[in-house]
Amino acid sequence: MRRQILYKTVIKLIPEEGSGKKLNEDYRIYKNAIRAYQQVLYVDSQFLRRSDVHLRLGLIYKKLGDYSSSLKHFQRALGDSTSTCSLTRSELSYLIGFVYEQQGHLTEAENLYEKLLQQQDVISTKLEGKILRQLGWLYFYAPLTNNSNTDNLNLERENQIKKAINTLEQACKCDPTCGITYYYLGRCYAALRKHTEAFYTYRNCVDKLDQNADVWCSIGVLYQHQNQTMDALQAFVCAIQIDNKHAIAWMDLGILYETSGQAQDALFCYKKAILDKDESWNPELINRINQLQSCLAQIPEGAIGKQPRGPLPKVEEAFTLPIPSELTAKQQQMATASSTTTSLPTPSSTTVSNQQYSSSSETIPPPSSSILISNIKPSIDVVRIDKRLLTNDQSIRPKRIKIEPTLSFTSNTSSNDLQKIIKHSSSPLPPLPVSYLPDGHIPKSPQIPKNASLDLNPATPSVILETRREATSTQLQQYCFSQPICIVRGLANVLKLDLGLFSTKTLVESQPDHQIEVRTQRQQAIDENFDFTSMTTPLKNVWKYQTTRSYTTIAKYAQYQAYSYHDMVKDELNEPILPSINTNSGLMTNSTMLMTNGASKKTTNKTPTNNSSISSIRIIKSGTNVDLSDERKWAAQLSELTKLPLFMRVVSAGNLLSHVGYTILGMNSVQLYLKVPGSRTPGHQEHNNFCAININIGPGDCEWFAVANEYWGIIHTLCEKNGVDFLTGSWWPILDDLYDAQVPVYRFIQKPGDLVFVNTGCIYWVQSIGWCNNISWNVGPLTYNQYYASIERYEWNRLCSCKSIVPMVHLSWNIARNIRINDRHLFELIKFILHQSLKYIQLTLSYLEQQFGRGVDVRKQLRTLHEPAHYCITCDYEVFNILFITEIDRKHVVRCLDCALQHDKQLESVVVLYQFTLDDLKTVYDQFQLYLLPTLNSTTRSITNT
Repeated sequence: MRRQILYKTVIKLIPEEGSGKKLNEDYRIYKNAIRAYQQVLYVDSQFLRRSDVHLRLGLIYKKLGDYSSSLKHFQRALGDSTSTCSLTRSELSYLIGFVYEQQGHLTEAENLYEKLLQQQDVISTKLEGKILRQLGWLYFYAPLTNNSNTDNLNLERENQIKKAINTLEQACKCDPTCGITYYYLGRCYAALRKHTEAFYTYRNCVDKLDQNADVWCSIGVLYQHQNQTMDALQAFVCAIQIDNKHAIAWMDLGILYETSGQAQDALFCYKKAILDKDESWNPELINRINQLQSCLAQIPEGAIGKQPRGPLPKVEEAFTLPIPSELTAKQQQMATASSTTTSLPTPSSTTVSNQQYSSSSETIPPPSSSILISNIKPSIDVVRIDKRLLTNDQSIRPKRIKIEPTLSFTSNTSSNDLQKIIKHSSSPLPPLPVSYLPDGHIPKSPQIPKNASLDLNPATPSVILETRREATSTQLQQYCFSQPICIVRGLANVLKLDLGLFSTKTLVESQPDHQIEVRTQRQQAIDENFDFTSMTTPLKNVWKYQTTRSYTTIAKYAQYQAYSYHDMVKDELNEPILPSINTNSGLMTNSTMLMTNGASKKTTNKTPTNNSSISSIRIIKSGTNVDLSDERKWAAQLSELTKLPLFMRVVSAGNLLSHVGYTILGMNSVQLYLKVPGSRTPGHQEHNNFCAININIGPGDCEWFAVANEYWGIIHTLCEKNGVDFLTGSWWPILDDLYDAQVPVYRFIQKPGDLVFVNTGCIYWVQSIGWCNNISWNVGPLTYNQYYASIERYEWNRLCSCKSIVPMVHLSWNIARNIRINDRHLFELIKFILHQSLKYIQLTLSYLEQQFGRGVDVRKQLRTLHEPAHYCITCDYEVFNILFITEIDRKHVVRCLDCALQHDKQLESVVVLYQFTLDDLKTVYDQFQLYLLPTLNSTTRSITNT
């Protein structure tokens, strides 16, 4: 009943579509709703209304602009054939097509829409109208495929628009009440210069849509082409008063002023248009702004005010004119008013040049442009909520109360005892996924530390090694395990590590064609992270960190690394720019100033940076995730790392990740990073909170920032407030925000040869100061704290529908086979995980036998050497031992039991495999016992007796 109450409560929390609230006002409510829905699915993955849960999660993520998450939940709602949903399968498919459009996957969207139209006996007339509307609009703005010559392009474009018109006219017949369809149709008519048809279509749209800026903007363009400048001005003003940030309306109003010879008013409108827009949004408009500014700057200041008044009222006066009745009246009043307004004259030759026309709102916008659907909310997005969900209607209550076998776990519970209890508690219902947290509760939201540190700039724990004996001592290991983060200096010297094996020169000589990932970013001062999607003045610091991904080879990146050095030196000598942003010497100077005796000072850059400096900020590229796991290619490099102390090695018996049984890139294998000044590693925790090792190869330095694990809850909250995902997003924390939240930040310089040990759950982010390479990998200390933190994050990931890179269940069984544990707390935790896993396997086999009998044949398929762990293709949850195999696009994929039943309730199209026999697992479980080390007294006593 708890999940039903939670479900009903969260429905009431979600703001209704069209309520008029701003997104930032609703953001907190949406996040609370997401968390509550996630808890519903975590508590009971077989919840009767789970399709509705996924539907609503999809709608929320769509509203927040997270289209990949939205698509995943829509697809899960569609793929669930056993749960009741508020929308039909056709309506869900329509939503999926809509998300495809927003992602720019136009071919997939078009194919899906056309497939839906073939199901006319299934879809309703209204839904058919919506599908035709989106399909027609897609035909209109989709890019042309033929780029051979201009004549063919014009003909193909005209045919494409005619196809769109035909489709939209069919949509109007299916649903004559949809104003959006009429708006799209008007855009098509306008593109063919059929201004009269476009105007009357827009007027139909005004009758059916309540206040829409896109419509009034398009009407203004039509008036402008008819040389009715005052009517055009009034229409553009109407659009802007509906949506003050409507970029296209501001741009078109600027074009209107410029063609009327009012350059100052045009410049004001153009600047409004680019507000909060990326500099690549409209480069031609930015160039025009610069040209106007240059021209106006040459006019004497006194002469500007003496210029004759233009034909249009100045922009300030335009917004004080009476608003036309169409903007403020109700829909019925607008219909009456439209019949008395001055009709559009017969189209005549326009005075607006083709070049100016092409830059107006009649150009074909990309799918994500604000002119598309920024203010248009298709009614399909408003979910029909079953009112019974908000009542106590018995018809939707579960027909059963599911009771799982209650087992009081102790480390002495044998596999036979477990089997007996399960046998006498068998149920005809599929078992729920088990929790691997010892308390069995839902993973808690991150907690804020009760005893916050008073020192917000703590000294970074550091060790300086002078002898080999110090490097291999247990004291070094204990010290590293006791600190959130630790920098170890002198390790390379005392162990005589040849770090030159990881230099760019050596890499090029050995594997020049090895592929690497490249991240393109902007070079910024260490304590800055500007939002370059906005061209406002000044630029503002944000958490979201933006990069673009590409690929190249080691040899090509080495050339870039060398050229960047020569370019930087040339710029410093010939053209010194803003030192805090653009020069390596400036970066190093800033870093030196910030460091005092190993502790950093809180600094704030409050100097506004205007948009004139944007072009001077360098675009840089950093090489990341260079895979060094192949022992045949990188034998010398990997061999050199075996000189490290045991607890730091990539492979060792005491490293949990060495027992996974296969390579997890970057975790139990080495990865290399090639950097130029300003290259950043965004903020993050390591996968499943494992520890990390990082060595700076040099020759330049890196600056590190780190926050202890107990403060991750605060950073998680700050990420949510700043619109980035803590687990999967790319973010660069703003130091002032951390200090205001009373979060202590470690800050230090990593020089060549320095090793950084990142302890369990530590959050960190790094920026290179000079040209350098780094190598890194993860390690898993065999301790209770590490294992509990990893399994806790494993369950948190499941709650958040995020894949755990480390398969903790698979790892636990391997640990039980390979290692003898003498830490009681660690032993009991691993034994509990084995107990939960074995229980779920037995419950699954019992369910399959009882429910399907011989109808489902569970076949044996042994694991192969180095075979990776398996994850469900639908929910990304680890699937251990019992695999449910289905086919997608002629490829076999693994599903968990829940997702397999949702895919096929009778499992007729599912092949069930097992990789370990139940007897094998029971033997491993029973033989895994606490290993007690012999004490000195018992050893002495045995010798005396002898």
